[in-house]
Amino acid sequence: MSVVAHISKNSVVRREVVNKDVVEAVKGVAAELLKAWDPTTSDFIVLRDYYSVSYPAPLTRELLEKIRRFSPKRVENRVEVALPVYEIIHGAQWSGEGINVGEAVVVFPYVDDATTDEVLRGVVESLAGGGEEEAGEDLE
Repeated sequence: MSVVAHISKNSVVRREVVNKDVVEAVKGVAAELLKAWDPTTSDFIVLRDYYSVSYPAPLTRELLEKIRRFSPKRVENRVEVALPVYEIIHGAQWSGEGINVGEAVVVFPYVDDATTDEVLRGVVESLAGGGEEEAGEDLE
């Protein structure tokens, strides 16, 4: 299962959980957005990054099954995992060395509602920053 979240002007305007693997979900969303994209007004960018999420140990069996494929690592009394996050930017303007993102769709694996909220907060903050340097700090 994957989360598909539509972001407009630094706010999540719509999000849904779809019953697709994250790779298939991002390909489908990108294909649909590409059909509506206007190349005269914006670049079309698909970025893959990773967002680090931490859970208190021990994990429930259900949570462990959901995150197992993302190589969880034990760090002291927590378990950390790097979730792949795909940003499909289809409404942006370059400003100097940065980019002002007006419209984007974010796709990442669904773990639970709390994780979804945390990842979306981080992604919106990094997109609002408009620069690679800031995005790298938030999305490792």
